[in-house]
Amino acid sequence: MKRLIAGCALLLLAQIGLVVAIHVMDRARTKPPGAGPLLAFKAAEINEVLLEDGEGHHLALKKDRGQWLLPEAGSFPADAARVQGLIDRLAGLRRDWPEAATAGAAARFKVAPDSYVRKLNLLRDGTAQAIVYFGASPGLRKMYLRADNDPEIHSLTLSQHDLDLKTDSWIDPAFLRLAPDQIKRIDLPGLRLERGPDGLQPSDLKDGEELIRERRDALVNRLAGLTIAGILGPRVEPAYGLARPALRCTVELDSGLVLEYLFGRQQQGAQAAGKDGAPLPPEPAGQSFVLKLSNQERLFRVDGWQVDELNNASRASLVRAKTPRPAAAPLPPEPAGPPPGQPR
Repeated sequence: MKRLIAGCALLLLAQIGLVVAIHVMDRARTKPPGAGPLLAFKAAEINEVLLEDGEGHHLALKKDRGQWLLPEAGSFPADAARVQGLIDRLAGLRRDWPEAATAGAAARFKVAPDSYVRKLNLLRDGTAQAIVYFGASPGLRKMYLRADNDPEIHSLTLSQHDLDLKTDSWIDPAFLRLAPDQIKRIDLPGLRLERGPDGLQPSDLKDGEELIRERRDALVNRLAGLTIAGILGPRVEPAYGLARPALRCTVELDSGLVLEYLFGRQQQGAQAAGKDGAPLPPEPAGQSFVLKLSNQERLFRVDGWQVDELNNASRASLVRAKTPRPAAAPLPPEPAGPPPGQPR
C-alpha cells in the first residue's frame, strides 16, 4: 500500500513538473516584459484616426493645421485632449506577457481581421502607421487588443465608450466658451449686467446695495463656460421648441460683437433630426435643450442643468443691502482740571 501511495506521489510530481516545463517553454517563446513598445509608431506623426466596428459603422478624425477635426461633421472641432490622449496612450504601451498568441485565440477574443469589436487605424498623411484590433472584455473597463500582423493578444484598461463611433462623443465641448473678462454686457430675463468699476454688475445697482461677487462670478462663468453635448444641423425643427424659447440671453463682447442665445426645450415624445437628417431619440423634458446662437449656422444640444442655472438667475440673488457700519464708540470725557489757583 505504501509503495502504491509513493508511486502515485511520484507520478503527480512528474505531471506537475511537466506542466511547469511546458509553461516556461511557452513563455520563453515570447518576448519578455520590457522588450519594447507594443506598437511601433510615433505619436507626434499621427494626423488621422479611423475607427470602425464589425458592422460597417465608422468615424474619422483628422488633424489640420494643428487642430483635430471631424471631417464627416463639417470639420467641426474635435476634443483634442481626448484624441491625442488615446494616441499617446497606445504609443506608450510596453510589450508584456500576452494573454494568448494563437490564431484561434484571436478569433475567440474577437481581435481577428474578420472578427473584432473595434478596429483602429492610425495614419500619417494617408499611410497606415499602426492598425489595432480591440475585442471582447475580460473585465470591467477592460478590452483585449492585438496589433495587426502580431500574434500576441494583450489586455488594456479601456471601455467601448473610449472608442465610441458617435460623432457627439468626440466633439470639442468647449467650442462655445468665452473669456469672462471680454464680456461687456449680459442681458437675461429681468437682469442686466453691465461692466462697472468692479466688473459686471446690475445696471441699476443703488447706493444702499452691494453686489454678491461670488454669485455674480458663478453666473458669468456658467454662461462663459457653456459646454455642448451634441451638434445638430442648421434646420430649425418644430420639435426643438425654439418658436417659444425657454430662455433668451444676449451677450456683448469688448469687440462689439453681440451674441444672442435662444434655448428651446425639445418637445417630449417628438423626434428631431440630427446633423445628417436622421431622426434623434426624444429627450426627456428637463434633460437637454437645443441652442440657437446668432453667430453659428448649426444648432447645438446643451445639458439642461446649465440652462436651469441661467434661468434661475435674478437680480435679487446677486444683490443685497449694504450692512451699515457700527457707529464709533464715544470717547471718554476728559478728566476735570484742578480748581483755579490750585497747582496741577
